[in-house]
Amino acid sequence: MKPIFLELRHLKTLIALKESGSVSLAAKRIHLTQSALSHQIKLLEDQYELPLFERKTQPIRFTPAGERLIKLGYEILPKVMEAELDLVRVKQGEVGELRIAVECHTCFDWLMPAMDKFRQSWGLVELDIVSGFHTDTVGLLLTHRADWAVVSDMEEATGVVYKPLFSYEMVAICSKDHPLANKDIWDAEDFRHETLIHYPVPDDMLDLLRKVLLPKGINPARRTSELTIAIIQLVASKRGVAALPYWAVKPYLERGYVVARKITEQGLYSNLYGAIRESDAEMAYISDFHHTVQSESFGSLPDLLVLK
Repeated sequence: MKPIFLELRHLKTLIALKESGSVSLAAKRIHLTQSALSHQIKLLEDQYELPLFERKTQPIRFTPAGERLIKLGYEILPKVMEAELDLVRVKQGEVGELRIAVECHTCFDWLMPAMDKFRQSWGLVELDIVSGFHTDTVGLLLTHRADWAVVSDMEEATGVVYKPLFSYEMVAICSKDHPLANKDIWDAEDFRHETLIHYPVPDDMLDLLRKVLLPKGINPARRTSELTIAIIQLVASKRGVAALPYWAVKPYLERGYVVARKITEQGLYSNLYGAIRESDAEMAYISDFHHTVQSESFGSLPDLLVLK
């Protein structure tokens, strides 16, 4: 039998395949090209002389050999991560404060579960959310009123470092009996004579306006609301249309309150980043919090794409 060298990266790759269901999504998750991921799996299969999953299945179906290694990964990787965190705590200490600022109204859908997960590993770090919605989260960082912030753009700011979180799709929503409900893909003209219902934020924070409508000279009538559920209710009662993250509207789509449609042939995608002070860039618990937010969000909201 050939010598076999099973590495942690192999287990991480198999788990990424298991949880994402496809080679392309798994490659994005672990920051490899599809060809590099496939080559890694092929080498492992050659060493064991066993196939690990069935080709051309969607989602991926693993063989008994593949399932055994995945089981091993779920047993070992959490222990490795825990040991690494312990070493970091020994080196840097485990007491600190982490104040979080957000600039998106729907962030809490994925932020709160990540915070709960983080507390399990960093029980002595005081975790808090800066109250209120903020349009200048970077300013909060620079004035030391926050330590980690969610932002949608990487604006140049001395002393601030940006780390990618994920990309997500914005969808148009309307009432079930709205004329546009019969159209699968909306373009800019479809919004011209509609009332656009959105959160009370500056226009440059609304990707629908900035990327799709204003370049076409379209600036529809507006109405604002602070709460997602209020926007959904206004749309459902035919007071207007809206563009929201798919993850935010999915529960209401499942209940049949409204319908969602794609915005332009290419889709409308937005990005989110974590911003921290440059002086805190190597602080262990802040780095781990960012990683936890990214990994937990990807796991709970599979429609997200992890950014590099």
